[in-house]
Amino acid sequence: MRKVVIVLAIVIAVLCGGIGLTGYRAWTTGKDLLDAGITKRQFDAQKAGAPEPAVRAALPDPIDPMPDEDVYGEDPGRAGMPDGASCVYYTLKPIEASGPDLWRFCFAGGLLVQKKALTLPE
Repeated sequence: MRKVVIVLAIVIAVLCGGIGLTGYRAWTTGKDLLDAGITKRQFDAQKAGAPEPAVRAALPDPIDPMPDEDVYGEDPGRAGMPDGASCVYYTLKPIEASGPDLWRFCFAGGLLVQKKALTLPE
């Protein structure tokens, strides 16, 4: 009987730890997405040709790198991403039910070469 209670206690502890870790990860992911949110006004204020350091200084930290398949699905052109550019992504603030899902800023040669509103594939 004592062994059953010990095993049951271990199983419950592991399950509670797993549920707690999952909840913590969901909370931090949601917080990171909210922290990386910018308004349409902030998006519009950045102009093509602006120096990359100035654009990055005007905006919060972007979303951590996302896999291309999550952002572009089967789109081989990656929604018109400029060749040789590196891009960063921001969420919308406030989050809206319709419209784009992300703002994308692409840099090449130290300059903002493209900014675009993106809708994630279903």
